[in-house]
Amino acid sequence: MKQTYAEIHNTHRGKSSDKWESYLRAYERLFSPYRQRGVTIVEIGVQNGGSLEVMAKYFANAKQIIGCDKDPACGGLEYADERISVVVGDINSQEILARLATHARPIDIFIDDGSHVSRDVITTFAAYFPLVAPGGLFVIEDAHCFYWEKWGGGILRGASAQQFFKQMTDVLNHEHWQQDLPLETFLSSFFAKGAIPAFLREGWMESIEFMNSLIAIRKATHRGGSKLRARTVVGDEFEVEAETKQFAKAR
Repeated sequence: MKQTYAEIHNTHRGKSSDKWESYLRAYERLFSPYRQRGVTIVEIGVQNGGSLEVMAKYFANAKQIIGCDKDPACGGLEYADERISVVVGDINSQEILARLATHARPIDIFIDDGSHVSRDVITTFAAYFPLVAPGGLFVIEDAHCFYWEKWGGGILRGASAQQFFKQMTDVLNHEHWQQDLPLETFLSSFFAKGAIPAFLREGWMESIEFMNSLIAIRKATHRGGSKLRARTVVGDEFEVEAETKQFAKAR
């Protein structure tokens, strides 16, 4: 039987990896559908580099695992696994964006364990979610920082990253209220007029999951359209609400 993500992490030797225990359980559930695939993974925040080794063990068929960190010392990390590489620089700089867009696209799993500053997290999501492959995953770690002033957050701060992703749940359901309020107005606390990322208009978010200190956004497999899909009514008896019979599947 294959080891779980937590088992691999907790028995790891070599470069150190620093993760909360609840993340390890969540990652088993979130990552397992991708485990056998030739995925490309990008993680912001390399620290001592062990998380990249852990992922290399878990994703045995991964194509490449790329870490990114602003600390120049991370550039000196060496790995026996040729699939692992480290990019040194600011993830939100045009230089790094262009580099990853060229060499890592499409990204199957993107993990933001970077600065945890609300504005940085929002900027990163807006820039890199378009690089995630359809059906891929965008994960944000240490979201508890969004409640702390030191990282530009706060429980009542309207421009925190936590508030931003709460509003993304409404954007996910945009088809149901798009006639009531312009998207620009709804997101005016985060984007200047005309600067809303195209993927938010195009319906590329499939789901958003909130966990304690962890947020996972899954990318849709196709652009736009109703996420409800077709209405499905089955059965032959309509004693209470007869009007639903019109939606019943023809036999």
